[in-house]
Amino acid sequence: MAKRSGRRTAGDGALFQRANGLWVASIDLGIIDGKRVRWSGSSMSKERALAKLREARSEHETTGSVGKRSQTVGDWLDHWLTEIVRPTKRPKTYAEYERCVRLHLKPRLGRDRLHALTPQRVRTVERAIADKYTAATANNVHRCLRTALAAAVSDGLVARNAAEAVTPPTPGESTRGALTVSQATALLAATAADPLGSRWAFALLTGTRQGEALGLEWDRVDLAAGTADISWQLQRLVWDHGCGEKTSSGWPCGRKRGGWCPDKRRVLPDGFELREIDGSSLVLTRPKTTRSVRLLPLPPTLVASLKRHRARDISPGLVWRDGTGPIDPKDDYAEWQAALSAAELPAVPLHSTRHTTATLLMAQRVDPKIVQAIMGHTRAATTQAYQHVDLDMAREALGRVDAALG
Repeated sequence: MAKRSGRRTAGDGALFQRANGLWVASIDLGIIDGKRVRWSGSSMSKERALAKLREARSEHETTGSVGKRSQTVGDWLDHWLTEIVRPTKRPKTYAEYERCVRLHLKPRLGRDRLHALTPQRVRTVERAIADKYTAATANNVHRCLRTALAAAVSDGLVARNAAEAVTPPTPGESTRGALTVSQATALLAATAADPLGSRWAFALLTGTRQGEALGLEWDRVDLAAGTADISWQLQRLVWDHGCGEKTSSGWPCGRKRGGWCPDKRRVLPDGFELREIDGSSLVLTRPKTTRSVRLLPLPPTLVASLKRHRARDISPGLVWRDGTGPIDPKDDYAEWQAALSAAELPAVPLHSTRHTTATLLMAQRVDPKIVQAIMGHTRAATTQAYQHVDLDMAREALGRVDAALG
């Protein structure tokens, strides 16, 4: 027969000892979904049982609930991705979070108890990631974990966000390069007669993102007025299984990938707009923010390049295509690197064309707000981060100083 503790500190809750010597602590959580719910914890040590009780009571007073002591970080991350992120976030955001969870968080923290996760443990893991990969990778992992734990706090599963107390490794300054004025000019000259020459001219002279350029359609280009409507972008969206729930033996259809499932489907958040392209995983979607939707003026050089391209291909649809379909972003990147190599220029990332455009605009003393509108930046700070002094421009400027000094 269980016996009650002879003395119990007021406010500590129920604490009693069973006949086998086990100390049991419990808290009445009230009526939940029509049923009375109690939390309980136990230990052979009275002090340990009392500590569990105080911790649970503190959590209950703070969040209105007590988290499941058996739930692991991995369990929560799976739930967070499936039930919180996927139905509410853009597919690309979900893919980034899913990759972070799969490659970094679950292998290192998956078996840790969610309620017992500490800032010290998070800090150790993030430092290990920074040592193995980069500080930038560790910083991305930190943001992912912090977001996931914030949702756990909101759901009342934990009393605090262990990642919020951790300062993540600071990424070093980006080494992403930008083409100089002379290099950009050389590339345009070298690719003028190439079928994709107008593609690189469009990137360098408008600063558009890869998906924005590859998703551009002729009916949104007005060569007479010299404008391009950037209101759709090309994006890869993976298919999901629609055959049922996955079990330990796999999916009911027997196929590994969602795209191979006979009942494949897309799981998208409410309000997400897309246009299918012949059942491809490449689709047209609306840009992420309203600032990214913009009408761009096309400079004369680019209009001329697009006219030459249009004369070679008068078919409707996408401006740049691979046969009759969209150009795969990976192939587009490979073509960019090939163009740089043929022009004997350094291998810089395709995204650096935005850096080049923003740099040139800032160097010409264009109002930052106008640069922000052209580039589709959501924050002025992003525009300022692209500011970079080209060596040729710096040499010219210092030459004028030299002349002024006689």
